[in-house]
Amino acid sequence: MKQLIKIALILACTFNVFAQDTNSLRDKKFWVNKPSLEKVKQTIKEGNSPSELTAFGFDAVTSSIFAKADFNITKYLLSFEENGVNKLTHDGRTYLFWAAYSGNLELVNYLLKNGAKTDIIDDKGSSPLIFAAAAGQTNTKIYDALIAHGANVLTETSKDGANALLLLVPKLSDFELVNYFESKGIDLKSKDNYGNGVFNYTAKSGNIDMLKKLVAKGIEYNTINKNGGNAFIFASQGGRGHSNGIEVYNYLESLGIEANVTTKNGTNPLHNVAANTKDIKILDYFIKKGVDVNKQDENGNTPFIKAAQSNSLEVVKYLEPLNKDINLLNKKGQSALTLAVERNKPEVVSYLLANKADAKIVDKDGNNLAYYLVNTYSKRQKAGFDEKAKLLKANQVDFTATQAGNNTLYQIAIEKLDLDLLKFLEPIKIDINTTNKDGLSVLHIAAMKAKDASILKYLIEQGADKKALTEFEESVFDLAQENEILKANAIDINFLK
Repeated sequence: MKQLIKIALILACTFNVFAQDTNSLRDKKFWVNKPSLEKVKQTIKEGNSPSELTAFGFDAVTSSIFAKADFNITKYLLSFEENGVNKLTHDGRTYLFWAAYSGNLELVNYLLKNGAKTDIIDDKGSSPLIFAAAAGQTNTKIYDALIAHGANVLTETSKDGANALLLLVPKLSDFELVNYFESKGIDLKSKDNYGNGVFNYTAKSGNIDMLKKLVAKGIEYNTINKNGGNAFIFASQGGRGHSNGIEVYNYLESLGIEANVTTKNGTNPLHNVAANTKDIKILDYFIKKGVDVNKQDENGNTPFIKAAQSNSLEVVKYLEPLNKDINLLNKKGQSALTLAVERNKPEVVSYLLANKADAKIVDKDGNNLAYYLVNTYSKRQKAGFDEKAKLLKANQVDFTATQAGNNTLYQIAIEKLDLDLLKFLEPIKIDINTTNKDGLSVLHIAAMKAKDASILKYLIEQGADKKALTEFEESVFDLAQENEILKANAIDINFLK
């Protein structure tokens, strides 16, 4: 039951990616109301595409799967020619991936009967069977159906070489599913390409009950893999949105497993927990075990840099006195402040600046902090963006500076296609007609990417030159003529002539 709840939460997170879509058939709110088949048909008649993919690769069919819509609705959506059973969606996954992942046996069988392939590998290196196992799917009939249509439990693995059993056991409470896969020929003592067995994978999930059962079953636990890592490295990684508690580390220690371990990639447990735990006791635990708090990994990141990138102010404050250099750079030329501006909250940025973090830092590509702010702009986090912008301006960060590729912040901002972001740059007085290394001005880029005329008209109002030509003698009008979205939406672009 717990695993089904976890799957439902994962699906909900995925479904939120396309909430409030302009296409009703991809909008979460539409499906929450449990529409009838007739309602779906009427919505299509009103102009909502049953097959168009979002920028993230989701469509009406995936929406119906995540919403657990009536089977006949999903079947109807699949009847459209563009929605073939092997159509690639988000992360290169076909509908079979999502059906198996969500435990929809009726849909799995329908897709397989109509030619869905079981040997397609998604962008992350998984087959439908492996994807389902990694999600914690416990319905053996799903696996039976996949195997009956060619899935091979003995040869199919993740990109790291983990088979279905290695991926699934960490999510189990007993050995019923273990017995099922063993009956298919998988050995519980199997290992991935790096020498990690089921104990390490289960340590990552923090499933202490299963860890104890594995030890009782004679599974190896105190081993070092090919990268020099052990169960402590896996446990410190945690999972998506999950970090392990101190009880997991205490249990591993009770088995005699070494906490002070560093992989060949330079990663120790502090790198991981500094990024994902809010519990100071866990950080303190590893520091008292002698784990190097200033160790740089293969990318040049220390635990402090990882904390500044994504963790709470409390964690950053805890590590700062132990950190040797607040302005240490990683191999990309990024400091703790760089990554805090890019991904963390304003209070972390403010704290670092107050503790002498260098606001004039420029990375190896030539991007300053203003680039990191604008490049990661999100309308949903507009308040945080504005606060960080004020902090950077107060610390004399140059918003007019040319960034990597001779791009100004206008060329960076236009990728977001957000009018508010462009208006934010307006008072900064950046030359709106500067061309980048590819000879493109912000208006050229807008002409190629715009979905309507509003941004194009705004840029022209701000002085963007619509007569400017690219290095290939293409005008703004020429580029807009090639914009398929403008064509599809029948946008009048004659004002660009």
